[in-house]
Amino acid sequence: MLQDKKLAPAAPPPAIGGDTAQAALTTGGLLAAFGVASCCALPLALPLLGISAASLIGIGFVAGQYQRELFYGSVICLAAAAFVMARRRKAQACSPAAARTRAVLDWSCRIALVLALGLLALTFWIAPPI
Repeated sequence: MLQDKKLAPAAPPPAIGGDTAQAALTTGGLLAAFGVASCCALPLALPLLGISAASLIGIGFVAGQYQRELFYGSVICLAAAAFVMARRRKAQACSPAAARTRAVLDWSCRIALVLALGLLALTFWIAPPI
């Protein structure tokens, strides 16, 4: 009698490693982009918005020496984060049983990715590091 009942397959567990990689790469890319922009672009752009840039002197002094390395690191981290986001979205689209477990983390990573790309674009617009 028990053999007649069909059990529905269980939904696969959410991939925890993908969340960690996505968050770490996005955070690393955002911090590196901030380091690149803190040398030349942010001290010029923030006063236009009415925000004091005096606190960026120390960060800009340290990051200015490694601006090119920070730029390359930022680009690599942001590209890898975008790749992880795209693969996770494709995997979730292929599996209808997979539930969106961490929508807040996904949206915050997207916002951080756009913000980092904006900082890099601002840096190239004002004073290119290369």
